[in-house]
Amino acid sequence: MKELTYADIRKMALEHGIKDTRLHIGLWASDRYVKKRKMVHGKTYTIYLPYHKPEQKQF
Repeated sequence: MKELTYADIRKMALEHGIKDTRLHIGLWASDRYVKKRKMVHGKTYTIYLPYHKPEQKQF
């Protein structure tokens, strides 16, 4: 899985016409990505991983 940063997510959101605020970008990303925290050399970074919703089976 490819790890994305907030800057990557922000760039994609702006291309989709989302307002340039942390709130709007975060709400847009919540449907598409899972937010995780990762510690590297004592610093905590927020990364985003692609999220694929399971498709519902129709009977």
